[in-house]
Amino acid sequence: FTQTMEDAAVSNITSSLQMRSLTRKLSNKNAKFVYISTAFVHGCETGTKTEPLPETLFSLHPYDPLELYKSMLGTQSYASAAMNALGFPNTYTFSKCICEHLLHGENDQNTLIIRPSIVGPSVQEPFEGWAGEKPSTIVAAACLYLKFPYNMWCFGKETVPFVPVDVLCRAIISRAFICLDPDASGIEGAFSDPSADYDNEEKKESLQFDHSLANYPRKYIVTVAWDASSHESASFSWLSYAYAITHMGSLCGHVHRVVAYSGLLLSTKLFPRLQFSLDAFDLLHSLLIRTSIDALLRLCDKLPWKPEFAQELKMLGQVLDLPLVFFPFANQSFYFRSELSPPGDFNSERYMFSCVVAAHRFIRMIEAKRRKHSKYYNSLNFREYPNYAHNSVKADRNISSIVVAGAEHTMPFSDFWWALTQPQGSIFIRFLGWILAKVFRHTVTEIEIDVASFVEYARALSTLSNSDRPNVIIAPTHRSLYDFLIVSYICFSLPELGLEMPHIAAASDFSRIPIIGWIASKAGAFFVKRGEAKKDPNLSKNLSMITQSPTFIEVFIEGKRSRHRTFLAPKTGFLRCLAESNCNYIVLPMTINYEDLPDQTSLLNEANGNRGGEMSLSALMNWSIQAFSGRINVGRIFISVSNAINGLNMNSKDPQYLGCCIQNHQQRRIVVSEFHVRAASLAINVPPKLISDALSSIGCCHWPEWRDKGQFNQMPTDLAVQWSVMLHFGHALAPYLPKSHSRWASWLSPSNLVFGTKVQSNEIVDSIVSKIVLYFDAAEKAANDVITMLKEKGFSKPNENHVMQQLPNDGKVPLFLMNVAVKILLHGTKCTTPTKNTMRVTEHEKKVSCVEPLFHLDARRLREQKFQVEPIESFGAWGYSDSYFVLNFRRDGTKFVSMKGMRYSISGKEIPGLVNFIEQELQVDITPNSITLPPVPELNGVPDSDLTPEEFSQIACTINNDRNRISNNIVDRARHGTGHTQHDMFNLRSGSIKIRLPDVVVWPKNEEELSSIISIATQRNWCVIPFGGGTNVTHANHCPEKVTDTRRMISVDMKLMNQILWVNEEDGLAHVEAGITGLHLIEQMNKRGFTIGHEPDSYEFSTLGGWIATKASGMKQNKYGNIEDIVKEVRVVGAKFNLAQEHKLNKVSFGRVSTGVDLKSLMLGSEGCLGIIASAVIKIWPIAETKQFESVLLPNFDAGIKFIKELSKMRSMKPASARLLDNDQFRLGQALKEAPSKLESLRQVASKSLGDYFGNFNGKSVVCATITFEGSCSEVKLQRKNVQKLAVNHGGLLAGPKVGKAGYDLTFAIAYLRDFAMNYAILGESFETFVPWSKLTQVVMATKKRIYEEHKNRSLPGKPFVCSRITQLYDEGACVYFYFCMNSDGVLEPSNVYGEIELCARQEILNNGGSLSHHHGLGKLRSQFVSQIFNDGYVNSLIAIKKAMDPMNTFGARNGVFSNIPINSSTGMEHQRKSHLGK
Repeated sequence: FTQTMEDAAVSNITSSLQMRSLTRKLSNKNAKFVYISTAFVHGCETGTKTEPLPETLFSLHPYDPLELYKSMLGTQSYASAAMNALGFPNTYTFSKCICEHLLHGENDQNTLIIRPSIVGPSVQEPFEGWAGEKPSTIVAAACLYLKFPYNMWCFGKETVPFVPVDVLCRAIISRAFICLDPDASGIEGAFSDPSADYDNEEKKESLQFDHSLANYPRKYIVTVAWDASSHESASFSWLSYAYAITHMGSLCGHVHRVVAYSGLLLSTKLFPRLQFSLDAFDLLHSLLIRTSIDALLRLCDKLPWKPEFAQELKMLGQVLDLPLVFFPFANQSFYFRSELSPPGDFNSERYMFSCVVAAHRFIRMIEAKRRKHSKYYNSLNFREYPNYAHNSVKADRNISSIVVAGAEHTMPFSDFWWALTQPQGSIFIRFLGWILAKVFRHTVTEIEIDVASFVEYARALSTLSNSDRPNVIIAPTHRSLYDFLIVSYICFSLPELGLEMPHIAAASDFSRIPIIGWIASKAGAFFVKRGEAKKDPNLSKNLSMITQSPTFIEVFIEGKRSRHRTFLAPKTGFLRCLAESNCNYIVLPMTINYEDLPDQTSLLNEANGNRGGEMSLSALMNWSIQAFSGRINVGRIFISVSNAINGLNMNSKDPQYLGCCIQNHQQRRIVVSEFHVRAASLAINVPPKLISDALSSIGCCHWPEWRDKGQFNQMPTDLAVQWSVMLHFGHALAPYLPKSHSRWASWLSPSNLVFGTKVQSNEIVDSIVSKIVLYFDAAEKAANDVITMLKEKGFSKPNENHVMQQLPNDGKVPLFLMNVAVKILLHGTKCTTPTKNTMRVTEHEKKVSCVEPLFHLDARRLREQKFQVEPIESFGAWGYSDSYFVLNFRRDGTKFVSMKGMRYSISGKEIPGLVNFIEQELQVDITPNSITLPPVPELNGVPDSDLTPEEFSQIACTINNDRNRISNNIVDRARHGTGHTQHDMFNLRSGSIKIRLPDVVVWPKNEEELSSIISIATQRNWCVIPFGGGTNVTHANHCPEKVTDTRRMISVDMKLMNQILWVNEEDGLAHVEAGITGLHLIEQMNKRGFTIGHEPDSYEFSTLGGWIATKASGMKQNKYGNIEDIVKEVRVVGAKFNLAQEHKLNKVSFGRVSTGVDLKSLMLGSEGCLGIIASAVIKIWPIAETKQFESVLLPNFDAGIKFIKELSKMRSMKPASARLLDNDQFRLGQALKEAPSKLESLRQVASKSLGDYFGNFNGKSVVCATITFEGSCSEVKLQRKNVQKLAVNHGGLLAGPKVGKAGYDLTFAIAYLRDFAMNYAILGESFETFVPWSKLTQVVMATKKRIYEEHKNRSLPGKPFVCSRITQLYDEGACVYFYFCMNSDGVLEPSNVYGEIELCARQEILNNGGSLSHHHGLGKLRSQFVSQIFNDGYVNSLIAIKKAMDPMNTFGARNGVFSNIPINSSTGMEHQRKSHLGK
């Protein structure tokens, strides 16, 4: 039940498809394939007695079963989203349902699907109560209940949907052989023996069944469960089962009575009454049970002795989550349509007892084995407003109001005593009331209730008896998150209004906020999924349950808060479900009038096109600090209600009509204060009196003023805020807009489409409207100009977000008005944005057209070679084929990422913050199936190798004709002709390889074979390009194009030359072949007690030869040096001869010599253009006595640079590795952290809130240094002391070893992030440079600025994400890494555009004092900059050296300074050119 998506697909789908395939191949064509599914394959449906779950396939619409199967084995996002949307509780039932579809798709008459319900012990055979060798299903539940009574269970009164195992077996046999024996006696003959005994001591009782299979047509899906029409005694309830287990456990001594009955009280009374959702129960279970057990086990592990109970707890740990598995089945009843009915004398109580006895037996067995192996108003708050004009016909009335909260509210005694003495509400509600009274006093001038408006509602209810009382739907306007609090507070503080505490229909987002979600649910909230363009399956269920007795429900008809105070189009989902429930209800429209809004800034930020921050506990704490420190004042709030609407009179009408009717009632209660008028005056530059007169002339209500003058906040100065305040009464002006602006009228008041009335304008109103229309026209013009511009730049169909991002923000027109104009131009009158979570399957996911049930190698992998010495590497992606990031969805719809495999510290863990971080930073939407590139490259249109069969054979001869070590396979050629730039990966993933590939790949095993390969290549004038780990990001492995070099291209893969030739431990030297990977070399040396000290980020795949050829550098350079410091000698196979430094004695090397230019210096950075490095003598060190980690938080980047610079001057006291992450990269690292525990989450929220409040470590500026120490204990202790002192001097604080180690470990896993992002049209890459300390800040700031400018100049979608990291430290400066990501959705030639921006960034680095590269090398990608770093004399000298060493230009990779060799500069090239022309 708890398998991963992939494992569930393999075990429940792939294996079944294989078996069905095997069945078809049998010689007996009548052979049947019987598939054992489960009765719980109907998603969230449970059936009813009148409409039980049918014996038909459950509809997966709109999802495709085949695509779901593929997704489960691949990216999993499509399948994860489908499982949550369809309501499957776990991967087991989900995969079973998919498999049914795949098996049934071909209407195979020889395939039978059996659907058992929960299988329990036998009822007859082999004996009553038999439950197998191990406890399972309901018996396992009883065992765990008895064995560990401190676990959390939740047993409702629902019935247990069981089927005895022997009944199931007979059903399978009977159904499987029905076609073979037409005279079979059906269920009677196949299911029971009239003379069968229950046991030897009981009298014989027969299981008589009502039906015979022989009288039924053949069926291919059979449910084996008691039919819904079965008599009530056919089953027992979970509640009864819990009582039976408890009684048994107490009587038999398995558990103490006090413990047992305490647990029974909780699991059968308390928890069911709380009506937890599965997620809530999961959270509580994790917090109270799993966390406690894990903590106890960790404590036990640290003890010098092992307590006896620890081992038992570890064993129980594997099944502690069993209550979560049973929760969906134990808290709802299931009804099935089946041919199976129990006999009339079937005793369910007896069977239940059999289950408990079976559990008792297992417990006894376990205990036997353990024994064997163990040793509360004031008149000042009441107001009257005589002759108050409140509506369009100016009917005067006296209104009475009460101030219930705020700074102007008078409380005669303490808030606590007031809350405690209120006539209604639980202790929890009273506590919330106490808190809210304080919050409102600090943030609101007054909350005033128009009590008189409730009169008609109260009169209507008073005439009804209790039996006729309807459900009351409170429908407030929705402008702020305060709305939830205000409505509940009114109901609590003024029960005389006739309002009880309501159930609140809240957005599901609230449920995900720690503590807040729980508080909301305790306050009566139920959570509704919104924005998914489909019906929430749980809504009807919640409404049905809530409305069983007359109650109050609060719902926001608009669905979400208006971002600019206009009315939003009513949502119909809740109203439709309400109508379908056939309950008696009335709707009470409520209008909450604000002067200012507490969340005005964030709402406008979203209205301006920016992504809104997710609701979180951290955001709440920050807001609370501001509120209680007096930084928030929203002025006055006035609440009024309209006459109630009888829902029964509306049920025959369209829900949209009812929604507009409610909204129309709400608009009648909008009141306008002096604050609104003055803000509008500033917004459109007209006198306040003119606006006030215009509103009076059209019947708009004015805010009732107390003490002659309204009290309002300081007037806003921002145009957008002024417009937003003015739009509070925008609906009143909508009918007066000219017909040419009907779409804007619809935006101001959607209900005008239904209740549009003819209005008679006047000169005052026209003058106001004309001013407003000018802004509307200007907004449309600006939007249209941007759309035109984008189309001219090649974006044929720019989307809404892209257009919004390019809008001018000059302050002349509010940005949100222009955004509305964009929606009007792109989407018409609806002004809606496409649904965020709309499912779509890309073409890449529809490549395969049929089911292939058999296993295949993952196509991401390179071909599996017989000589493979390393784990299989991904093809078209970084790293191992079993390690990659995938997007998944929880039941509540939230997205999270996890990493497959088990290689890294974050592997297999949920990473909840990454998707939100990417979406926020790049302004993109990562939707479930927005994959733009296939994860598996499909190489089409790649030219064949130019190598002839004879030439192929000649090369094979050099390696003893071992055809396993030579290949012209397209995949091998593509891998060896590319590196790991984003350009290479994009081309591979998109299947558009436009570069030349090598003609053949060959794997030599030793230096002799390597020499033979080079020799024949020189003789035949072929070009040889060495290949190490293929991790380069410089295009170094790219073959020269044929216009430059027409020769055969031979790729020599060095990976088989991976032996350690000798080790001299005394001198600290090792002679190692150059093809060995860093991972293999480190492992081998560690076994000998040594380390090589060189750890580049790519060490898992890069090779020693590659390090030397690119002049590489590692993370621990501070201690061990760079590759030039580590390598002592090299052996090289050249075009004319082999090169090496000779010694009279073996296994020695000189630490330093003065014998001229050495070979090592010549080969360092040669990038495969002078020869192939065959082996090298390297320095090795004994493994350090201790290795420790630390991390330092610093207030900002400047402080960070000063800290890291001073750290670099510490000489021998420098830590082995120290890296500084700028704020952007630090936040990325935080986003990559696994989900914290509840306690850790609270600690992080508190820390972040205090840091933001005091300003020292603001979340938008803080940077982090991660440090690694290696050496002796005394050395490391001294280094740590110096680092701590240095951190304090620079205003920093130590963040602890855990953060430091996490940063170190993430170095390797983060490399996989680029390919995950590429799935969703996000391109990213890193590039590095060396920068002097005097230029470091300048280079970082200028480079980032240049990238932002280039991105803006190209009008690209989204925002670029640019971060930096300082890594290797030197006395003169440091290595700086830049990371740049961009949204490529809709961009033509996105990889080339990215490359252009990267080149501009590189030029900016050079212009500001940075180097061309620190350790990546030049390759072909950066060769165009050579003239800026070397003069002609130096370049020509190097070319002359190459010509002398390689006259035929055999090593013609043309990297770095050798990229622009004239075509006739080498004999080989000239010869090749003439030969080609001769043809």
